[in-house]
Amino acid sequence: MKKHAYLIIAHNEFHMLRKLISELDDERNDIYLHIDKKTRYVDEQKISSWVNKSRIYFIRPMKIYWGTISVLKCELKLLEAATIQKYHYYHLISGVDFPLKSQDYIHELLEDESSQFIRCHRAGEENDSFLYKVRYFYPLLGMVGKDDFMGPGKKNKFMRSLVKIQWKSVEIQKRLGIDRTKKDKGLCFYKGDQWFSITHELALFILQNKDELIKRYKLTNGPDEIAISTLAMNSEFAGNIKNNSLRMIDWEKGDPYEYKLEDLNELEQSEAVFARKISFDNAPDLVNALAYNLHSESRSDEEPLISVIVPCYNVENYLAECVDSLLRQTYKNLEILLVDDGSTDDTGKIAGKYADKNENISYIYRENGGLSAARNTGIDNSNGRYIAFVDSDDWVDCDYFSKLYEAIRTGNADIAVCGYKKEDAEQGIVTFDESKVLSSHSAMKYLGDIYPKENVLLIIACNKLFKREIFASYRFLEGKIHEDEFAAHRIIAEADSVSVISDTLYHYRIREGSITSSDRAQSLRRLDYLDALQDRLEYTENMMYGDLQIYMLYTYFEGMKELMVTYTEETIRKNRLYAYFRSKAFKVYIRRFFDLDGYQKKKYMEIILFPSKFRLSEIKRREKQK
Repeated sequence: MKKHAYLIIAHNEFHMLRKLISELDDERNDIYLHIDKKTRYVDEQKISSWVNKSRIYFIRPMKIYWGTISVLKCELKLLEAATIQKYHYYHLISGVDFPLKSQDYIHELLEDESSQFIRCHRAGEENDSFLYKVRYFYPLLGMVGKDDFMGPGKKNKFMRSLVKIQWKSVEIQKRLGIDRTKKDKGLCFYKGDQWFSITHELALFILQNKDELIKRYKLTNGPDEIAISTLAMNSEFAGNIKNNSLRMIDWEKGDPYEYKLEDLNELEQSEAVFARKISFDNAPDLVNALAYNLHSESRSDEEPLISVIVPCYNVENYLAECVDSLLRQTYKNLEILLVDDGSTDDTGKIAGKYADKNENISYIYRENGGLSAARNTGIDNSNGRYIAFVDSDDWVDCDYFSKLYEAIRTGNADIAVCGYKKEDAEQGIVTFDESKVLSSHSAMKYLGDIYPKENVLLIIACNKLFKREIFASYRFLEGKIHEDEFAAHRIIAEADSVSVISDTLYHYRIREGSITSSDRAQSLRRLDYLDALQDRLEYTENMMYGDLQIYMLYTYFEGMKELMVTYTEETIRKNRLYAYFRSKAFKVYIRRFFDLDGYQKKKYMEIILFPSKFRLSEIKRREKQK
């Protein structure tokens, strides 16, 4: 068996990296992974769990600055690690690449090949006079990179000045006649894609010239695009090099262009083996569609079983309407689990009669434990490939499951979400502005702002269809009244993508007094909400997304403000809640101080020093906005 080594240079798009590695997971492949040292949090154990057949080797991280010698050094480190074992081919790719062909296709294509796949051109060809990149010294390149630093701010202004100094130094070097290439007489320089697929022999040859490459290209501009191409084209391997990197990269529309869903047809028809660049955060629907194409043999048109879990507690007046709406579904392959959470009215009798008359309905009785406990009982007794939750005093449209399943199927997503309509005591529609597929990372950002409608749409459990795998290791936290707030971030984090649709298919009954009751509004159990937001903050701290912390930190303090203005002064003073809020705010403020911006540092400090004054000013501010 001829094995291949995939050498991956990655930064922080971890969902994209997961999708990529999952597609490379094959007993014929090993994966060598370098993650930029500047990346805030990396969980090697978690990344290793993404594969079952391949072996992953982590390369000691270094700081990468694009366009500098650091990229070339990283490539050489990857080759050094991989050539210890002899592979048939070495593929250098980035963490935002994705295969367009299956592993069977790639291995068959290269089975008897000994060619080197490096796309490159000489200076002057393809309208590219690039010799200025290697003739002169670029000492500031590691600081400024290739950015132009447009935009306001003192930092951008300072960095723009450094860019000017860098290019001014190049002009001075020109006038002084400096030309670093003079010492390389007879050497013809080539430039091209830094990404390659090469054999073991060329990989060893490159490493034999490692010291020379680093010495020659130190302080040059973009050596990663020049060094290896030039070395190979000036060697005995030149005649065996195909001017084709096997990669689809569009430099005309971008630097390079980032592919989107509308490019799917072009990508599908391409003869290339890989495509870059693709962002799972920006185009999860494209990545999912490409992955779906790679596994066409596993497609199935049959309707999988969906388990509908209906927790029931004292809903004798509403249960029939709920269950009847489930029996009218156009999607027929359903099992309905009516979980009676110790009801004291006729709920159990009604549920039992439905179970007796319908083969696909099961009645389960349990001692009262709350909504989360009932949901967990339903999950443990379900058999479906997909799981949904419907509250027993709500109901759904007849095409509820058909549309949610279609959203999962067409978007190749793990969760589908629809809008809902408020019924009875309140009226109104809450839904998404458009139907689209979100990456899990993008969905998590919505959890970082408690005010937009997308936040509540993604948090509640009852307007969704889930792949069963989402609950493989998670159950709802019992004994809390904000169970969905505790669950949302953990559930979404388990998904690769979430398909949201603008259809309003779920009917949410808001019974008179159920929400507006003054007793419930002043209940101390509502402090569970702040605990849930703190759990979300702590949970995302250990996720491989540095930016999510900023969102969740904002949400935490905004949630605290909501509680402070909801509780009356009487409730606050009676239960010493000012001391409670001050203590909670202080701990988070100190620990996350450097993540707060200037405005937040000042505003949140008011909660700590003057909570009563802060609450009154917040109430007055909201009254003015009405």
